[in-house]
Amino acid sequence: MNKFLLFLSLISVSFLTSCGSLTTSDNTPITKVVPVENTSKNELYVRANNWMVEAFNDAESVVQFTDKESGTITGKYYLSPITSANQYGPGQDAYAIINIQVKDDASKITVTPEEFQYMKGNMYTLYKEEDAKNKINNLISSFEESIVEKDNSDW
Repeated sequence: MNKFLLFLSLISVSFLTSCGSLTTSDNTPITKVVPVENTSKNELYVRANNWMVEAFNDAESVVQFTDKESGTITGKYYLSPITSANQYGPGQDAYAIINIQVKDDASKITVTPEEFQYMKGNMYTLYKEEDAKNKINNLISSFEESIVEKDNSDW
């Protein structure tokens, strides 16, 4: 009887762990144009750079390209670990490419999440596509608030 219960429990455990399905995340870019009236391109460029410094708060996030003349800033942003490292292999991380363009009276942010795979329905998956979309929307909201905020130069 004990062998039967052991066999039954092994079958049920293997069935439950195989319920997850391998899913590939959506890597559609999310873009937001933020109008900022009566603000020069130079001032918006400085605000965008300051926002990048504040948002890129870990060693995994890096600014990759800046060009003041064109008003472009591009960086690779660390979203989160998808899976942690274990005895079966290294962990997997999720990243997004952030591109900011500024001109007089307007700025545009485009966030493109890099495609990643995860097990839907697996309890060991730490990060899912829905989490990535929420974090990206929070990043865009943070950028929008930061870019319209006037610099406090009274010190």
